[in-house]
Amino acid sequence: MLVLHHDVTSAAAAVAVLRLQPLADAGGQVAFSGIDVLGLAISIPVTRDLLIEQERHADRAAALGLELRAPSRQPPTLACHLVGELADERGQGAAWRLASLRAFWTEDRDLGDHAELTDLAEDIGLDAADVTARLADRTAVRDLRSRMAAQRQRGIGGVPVLEVDGAFVPADLSDADLEQLAFGGTR
Repeated sequence: MLVLHHDVTSAAAAVAVLRLQPLADAGGQVAFSGIDVLGLAISIPVTRDLLIEQERHADRAAALGLELRAPSRQPPTLACHLVGELADERGQGAAWRLASLRAFWTEDRDLGDHAELTDLAEDIGLDAADVTARLADRTAVRDLRSRMAAQRQRGIGGVPVLEVDGAFVPADLSDADLEQLAFGGTR
């Protein structure tokens, strides 16, 4: 199993998601694990590092169908990943990943705002009441925060990070290598 650890506010992770989603859609053994890398409680001004990364990956993202514009804020993303888990449970994970990437990078929507997340989730077909309930579920929030802390303790700091059978590898592998890992050489 190939696992991509990603965060929506990372341009490099956005590119990795866009590269791996077609392999998952084709039946490859690919999973997506969201992680709030900064662990923010509130939005902060966009960092210089985010802008440098955005510029570095803009052409590749555009070639994959995502326009990377400079965002106006860097939001906390735990709630976004919480909705992502709900989307995965409902078979809408791919739609959520693409919608949240477009919302952040192209539309400059505030992914730290629960109402914004609920609207975005409704746009992909999730029930607003289910999303609201998940976002208000303190146990779900605490559990996700704990799982993310455990991922950081395992060594996942910046994203994207690929994990193959428990080993971390860089996400900028060639398309052929990604396909090999996703399909185990059966394609």
